[in-house]
Amino acid sequence: MATVNEEVDGAEPDEKEEEDIQTGSLVSQSLPHEYQKEGLKFDVESFRLDDAPLGDRGDLDEDDQFLSLVDEGNWETLELEGTVAIEQDSVEDVFPFNEWEETPGRLALVKENPLAMSRDRQILADSPLDGGTKDFTLCINRDDHRGRVKIKPFLTRTEKGGSSGSKHASKIGARVADGLSWTIRLDERDDGGSLLMPIIEDFSDYDRFPDDNHIHYLSLEAPRNPQLYLNKEHPQVIKVLNNSGPTGGPPRLRDVLYDYIEHSVWTQLLMQTARDTSPDTGEPEYGWQEDVLDIFLDDLYQDLDDNEAAIQLAEDVRSHVDIPDLVQRIERAVHQQYDIPSDTTNLIEEAIQSGD
Repeated sequence: MATVNEEVDGAEPDEKEEEDIQTGSLVSQSLPHEYQKEGLKFDVESFRLDDAPLGDRGDLDEDDQFLSLVDEGNWETLELEGTVAIEQDSVEDVFPFNEWEETPGRLALVKENPLAMSRDRQILADSPLDGGTKDFTLCINRDDHRGRVKIKPFLTRTEKGGSSGSKHASKIGARVADGLSWTIRLDERDDGGSLLMPIIEDFSDYDRFPDDNHIHYLSLEAPRNPQLYLNKEHPQVIKVLNNSGPTGGPPRLRDVLYDYIEHSVWTQLLMQTARDTSPDTGEPEYGWQEDVLDIFLDDLYQDLDDNEAAIQLAEDVRSHVDIPDLVQRIERAVHQQYDIPSDTTNLIEEAIQSGD
């Protein structure tokens, strides 16, 4: 499955960005091209649990775009219906004049659930893109998801653009606009034991764990069931990571810390998957590795189909010549799964506002 968080070419800031810098907006500086932060209007108009209206079930906060179903049991499917809208003026802000009539843009709704190693997208409108309102229906199957599900709209490029000196994005897949996200919390983090559901341990109690300077450790000793551990010797960090709030400084810090941890974890899981994948058939050894391939293959080898890409991954990890390039590919692919600059910038802005 493809991701919408692609790399972007560099460009000099234009006058609008200079005005943003003067007014203290940090988000506009995180990307080197025209970008409409919250330029997409994302509305969820109804929730249905197992084909019945949500009613009084769950804890719904429409202002913060947050729904908790932690205390709701015995349900199988959550269905969301709503719209994503983009004004034509916004399209014209993030695409150059010569692309306004047939805009090479794609509007997608991205659903990510890190604890279940799941990230997919629903295409709402494809190139040529017109401004307007697009309807969507999105289903979350309870058995396939864990922890927190984040749903967010993005607008991306579908064709290579002009010169890198342009103020507009030029790379295929580059993000040019987004909208506010909805967060659905399905269960608490403390029911650990799964791949990315961490277990909290005192690292000093185990010789096989790294020293107390480490926050986390991914155990691959039982490759059929990798396990992530958090170091109990950092109680303040653990407290932040266990924060279940949807908004505010501590939740923002939590998200940045988890991004940092998961970035490291995914890199290790991808390398292990590459080693365990057959260069003859492209088949991985363990079931969880099929999910890893599903998430990353499109970004690692964009010009190959899934089976060819898996075989190429297995060959590259076995080639001393190709290892440096593979490591760079993996780093880029993992990085594109997270919006670490934006999350960190939001955290900084939260700290600045708190200090005023």
